[in-house]
Amino acid sequence: MHKFAIKLGLTAGAVALASSAMFTAPAAAQQEIHLTVASGQPLRAMVSLNMVETFFMPEVEKRMKESGLDKKYKIVWKTAWAGSLLKPTQVLEGTRDGITDIGFEPTIFHPDKLPLEQISFVTPFATSDVVQVGKALDALHAAIPEFKAQYDKFNVVRLGGSSFDSYELFTTKPVGKFEDIAGKKIATAGAALQWLRGTPATPVTSNMTLYYNNAKTGVIDGFIIFPSAIPGMKFPEAAPYVTKVGFGAQYAAALIINKDVYNKLPPEVRKVLHEAASAWTGAADQRTQEAGEAGFKSVPKFAGAQGYVLPREEQTKWANAMPNIAKEWAANMEKQGLPGNKALSAYMEEIRKSGAKPVRDWDKK
Repeated sequence: MHKFAIKLGLTAGAVALASSAMFTAPAAAQQEIHLTVASGQPLRAMVSLNMVETFFMPEVEKRMKESGLDKKYKIVWKTAWAGSLLKPTQVLEGTRDGITDIGFEPTIFHPDKLPLEQISFVTPFATSDVVQVGKALDALHAAIPEFKAQYDKFNVVRLGGSSFDSYELFTTKPVGKFEDIAGKKIATAGAALQWLRGTPATPVTSNMTLYYNNAKTGVIDGFIIFPSAIPGMKFPEAAPYVTKVGFGAQYAAALIINKDVYNKLPPEVRKVLHEAASAWTGAADQRTQEAGEAGFKSVPKFAGAQGYVLPREEQTKWANAMPNIAKEWAANMEKQGLPGNKALSAYMEEIRKSGAKPVRDWDKK
């Protein structure tokens, strides 16, 4: 059996770990294409990640068969989930270096390396519809070359993206109006901390692994996270008042492939990967939306827990109390030579075009 490996230019350490794409030509002339797919998190951590295995990979197989490509090529998958090959913060560089061929890259971990990908986090209260956010980001990637160029710097190609369901507020005491957060210590992570700027709450830097215990012990009065996490994390046990503030769905991850591997694939196989990834984006975003809604509806099932929906006028108070973090971000992008203003206007226009009615038009005021 004749084999030839794609040359990736790996370091010695990477070669030891890698399962680089490889073509195998069996006697029947069907070529085997070996691809490793890796993530830093376990499959159960996110709906979209789980669907890389349960939807994207089978979708590739289905489309190969439908197009007749399965007679010429066979994808041989190898998976490495839960940090077994790369930790969550290593996926971008690990895919670049060929340690994995395809990686599930949490874009939220790299505001410095993938700065334009953070746009939804600086436009809170825009839309709670996960599918709308996914479509808007895809439109930006198609229309603004600098979005693709972010990935070019890391020798990877973005196949598709995925988003989290709308972030909401979990507290130890009821919050029914904006003023109720006065003096409360509210924890969240990363760019979401900006949503507390200008408000009477006290922001606390933390992460979702600490929220439960810190709320239970009184270290914090609440935290901001997406409701789809409720079934796994049991957050209402520690913070029984869940207020649907509507911070919005947030673009958070991308499915990427090493560019050297990508370029050596037959063009028709590359096309299938893109089509399957696009279908994965739509399906995963829809499933995530449903998971978020189900998570919020499950709140009353926890003893003593209650769910609230913040009225539009209270959302407006919150959004208008904040500085315009979107325009601040856009100005910072411009200083880096990136089209921040263009990206902001395009994103908000895509959101409005999709039927959403943002609480605040961040590109205008």
